[in-house]
Amino acid sequence: MGLSEEIRRQLVESFKVEQAEHVQKITQGLLALEKKPRGKRRQALLEEIFREAHSLKGSARAVGMATIDGLSHALESLLLDAKEGRLTFSPELFDLLYQSLDAVEATLDRVEAGEVAPSAEVLALLARLEEVSARVKAGGWETMAAKAIETPYEPGPEEEVEPESGDEPDSMASQRPVAAGEETIRVSISKLDALMAQFSELLGAKIRAEQRLAEVRQMQTMAANWNKEWLALRGSHSRLSRNGHNGHNKDVEALIAFTDKNQAQLRSLMAQTNTLYRQFGNDNLRLSLIVDELQEEIKRVRMLPLATITASFHRMVRDLARQQGKEITLVITGNETELDKRVLEQVKDPLIHLLRNAVDHGIETAEERQQAGKPAEGQIHLAASQQGNNMVVTVSDDGRGLDLPAIRQTAARRGLMSLSEARKLTDADAAALIFSSGLSTSKIITDISGRGVGLDVVRQNVEELHGTLDVSSQPGQGTTFTLTLPLTLASSRGLMVRAGSQTFILPHSTVERMLQVKRSDVASVEGREAIIYRGKPVALAWLEDLLELPASPRDGERLTLVVVSVAEKRLALVVDTLEGEQEIVMTSLGKQLAKVGGIAGATVLGSGRVILVLHVADLIKLANRTRSRTPFVTEARLEESQRRRTILVVDDSITTRTLEKNILEAAGYQVRLASDGEEAYATLIAGDAPDLIVSDLNMPRLDGFELTGRIKQDKRYADIPVILVTSLDSPADKARGIEVGADAYIVKSDFDQGNLLETIEQLIL
Repeated sequence: MGLSEEIRRQLVESFKVEQAEHVQKITQGLLALEKKPRGKRRQALLEEIFREAHSLKGSARAVGMATIDGLSHALESLLLDAKEGRLTFSPELFDLLYQSLDAVEATLDRVEAGEVAPSAEVLALLARLEEVSARVKAGGWETMAAKAIETPYEPGPEEEVEPESGDEPDSMASQRPVAAGEETIRVSISKLDALMAQFSELLGAKIRAEQRLAEVRQMQTMAANWNKEWLALRGSHSRLSRNGHNGHNKDVEALIAFTDKNQAQLRSLMAQTNTLYRQFGNDNLRLSLIVDELQEEIKRVRMLPLATITASFHRMVRDLARQQGKEITLVITGNETELDKRVLEQVKDPLIHLLRNAVDHGIETAEERQQAGKPAEGQIHLAASQQGNNMVVTVSDDGRGLDLPAIRQTAARRGLMSLSEARKLTDADAAALIFSSGLSTSKIITDISGRGVGLDVVRQNVEELHGTLDVSSQPGQGTTFTLTLPLTLASSRGLMVRAGSQTFILPHSTVERMLQVKRSDVASVEGREAIIYRGKPVALAWLEDLLELPASPRDGERLTLVVVSVAEKRLALVVDTLEGEQEIVMTSLGKQLAKVGGIAGATVLGSGRVILVLHVADLIKLANRTRSRTPFVTEARLEESQRRRTILVVDDSITTRTLEKNILEAAGYQVRLASDGEEAYATLIAGDAPDLIVSDLNMPRLDGFELTGRIKQDKRYADIPVILVTSLDSPADKARGIEVGADAYIVKSDFDQGNLLETIEQLIL
């Protein structure tokens, strides 16, 4: 490739980015003008999009793209006529302007494909634009508008090149002024991807370095144990040494000389091992700090606002509504919410389909809405917000809602279940059927819907991102789809658990709590196993059953549980053991194993061992199909567990008693009060025992230590948990609290209501 060709290629690449920004801003301006603003706002919009059209023309002329130059010039002329009052906008004119913008993008695609000559459709569109300008000058735009709408511009098949998600401009960023002193550069997405790939290798090296450090630690421990054994036998060695020399036994003398030498070598080995461990530990700590900081920086660089993909949504909804003769407004909030570029790329298509689905299925025609007492114009709302490590996106409309009877009948007709089974489904379960492959209630198949290959693909795409998709609907009021997605798919930490003689990793973002429960605490809820967690029943499942692994033998009456959650859905997983925390870099298992239920991917430990990473959203679904195996207690026990728990607050300060009472009652507990230990103990003797006691220490008549001691020594009340809340934080006071049998010790200087409530939940779960 010659230099001139290389320069031209670079110019075209730069123009592509610049052109996309200009087209996007013109599109946004036209969409705003369609809302019929008045006065200064209207004039400001016309000025802005006129400048963008002028800049687009200049850029196209600079790189020698005559066709785009001509289209831009025609746009500029029409916008100038509108700005100077010679042209009035109409729906047909807006259609023509949008078609011109489409033609600009299609022409650039042809140039990139090596086709320099403009297509016949673009030439016809240029001719119509010129005729419109001529008609405007002659005062005959209405006639031209009718003619233009009869033959709308449609890109040919070779021109319908959808730009990749990652190449779309960040409209919000492009419109924000750059702060004084702030410098920016454009960086290719491919370079960021390559940087992220190299970082994954670096993170793997860090994990392996941590493994080597652990191995050095084992060597250090082995040398220390070796030295300990030598010290225990040194007396025997000394006696043998003396006897050996006295007896002139050459073999014994040789062994003694060898052990003397080994003793010196052992001391040297211990010193070297200790030095190596210390230095290796320092180096590893430094490496960890650098890698962690680099990881956060790369994550931030890859984070892009949602506006990166939503810029074209307004135009899409507008065009679809025009095609169907509907009046629809799209409202987007949370455009500034940032998430990883890869997540953005993969969530764009699901969001597009949900919006198209809302236009086609959700929103009624203006006549239908007015007959139902609604405004003629329907509304679709796309909202995004960050919740912890997840982003929650909702797509809602104020349309007709889901036709649940039709969904049930279609499911039966498609053979998904019998009609009687479909009729027994709850409304929520019936609504979830729309995510089944091949199910569509559309009365006609169109290019927008009715083919039955939409929402199931949306669900699959969301689940590939380790997210969830839910739907809720109200007849006549509308439908809401909720997507819960991780902000980033980069490396993270996980909890290693063992089940069915195998080790797995649960992503930290899904682990809510680890606990142990008695088998007798497992209850039955609608025929399924459950525990009471934070006052509510949570389904319980055995991890080895969900993954269809051989059952592990278990002794004892306690079960080890990990409570996991995704999008407010919880599941208590029974595991054999917890094996600690591990930093992970998850990789895909490949297409052959992409559909293995419950498995999200795999990670390689520093030792080279491959561990499977679990897909919690899948596990929650699998739990609904897995049979129970734990002997159930009665429903009465469940009701007993769900009753409001009673807490006795003991404190001689009325202010503290009132504060704690308000905190606990707001959390749903029943609260009784006592002013000192004597009064509290009298309450117990009277037969009014609480579920838990929160007590101060310094009180008249009977202090907190003495009260706790009496309670724990009395068999009738020994099982009641006691939390001591005090300003005494010395080791001696804490030791005494442990000695008298307190279940928790909270220092008032560290006190906050979250800490208190969490401690209570742990003790009376």
